[in-house]
Amino acid sequence: MITYLLLLEKKSTNSINLKNFYLRRIFRIWPLYYFTIIISLILIFLNIVPQVSNLYSSLFFYVFFMANIGYIMNLAISSVTPLWSVGVEEQFYLIWPHILKRTTKYLEVFICLFLLFLIFKFTIYITLTPKSVVYKFFNVTKIDVMTMGAIGAILVYSKSRIIQIIYRKEVQLISWLILLYSICYEPIHFYSFIDSELNAVFYLIIILNVSTNKDTLFSLENKFMNFIGKISYGIYVYHMIIIYLVSFTLKILNYQLNHISIFLIILILTTLVATLSYKLIETPFLRMKDKYSIIKSTNTK
Repeated sequence: MITYLLLLEKKSTNSINLKNFYLRRIFRIWPLYYFTIIISLILIFLNIVPQVSNLYSSLFFYVFFMANIGYIMNLAISSVTPLWSVGVEEQFYLIWPHILKRTTKYLEVFICLFLLFLIFKFTIYITLTPKSVVYKFFNVTKIDVMTMGAIGAILVYSKSRIIQIIYRKEVQLISWLILLYSICYEPIHFYSFIDSELNAVFYLIIILNVSTNKDTLFSLENKFMNFIGKISYGIYVYHMIIIYLVSFTLKILNYQLNHISIFLIILILTTLVATLSYKLIETPFLRMKDKYSIIKSTNTK
């Protein structure tokens, strides 16, 4: 989506406003990101979540959007462990708009970058051990997978004939079945080095169909899914915090609940907190973000 919006902006203005791009990312990502880190520090102080071996080192990685590095160095803060992927995302954003701004041969450049990253990753896999920090870094830093998403964006943007293959119902069905299999059992596995990329192909097919194909097998365009989409970032950043709070509360009260009850409590609370967060915290910043948007992506109201 980010790549597609940047392509539309460049087409509309003959350039990409880097300042506005980064301001949009700041207003969208930073408020909740830092808010949950502050909450986590309070929970650590109250002994509700586990202590970390070196809090100052952990904070350094989280504050400067290197949570993925902190994660592989065993310096993750438990209640915001999922924020490692925000680190990957922000690192991707550091370079991506500059590449788009400086080239017009999008598909060729994207494919070359993907292959170069894959070659580099393969070299690391065969020369370093899994315990190596560099090995772990490339195992969790999915820049090549994000580049695959960018390739999907240019296929849609350029109205490539490949899109018609992706839109075929049998291709969609295979992709959905693989997703279902991955959810119910495990992600498909061929070879560890390239498993993420292979799975990403099928998930990219699903994303392209549900977002751009009028004849998609399964439409996600409805009020419920639109609502979930709006609060999805909140669900993502709060769910681990809610899990720790529920666990701590049940322990203090000495309540014994079955797994289904605990799951439902966590699901309801996470949805409620994410909804309140969207209305009270995110929406004001999203309105500020819209002031710097040339191409509108979603309705933030």
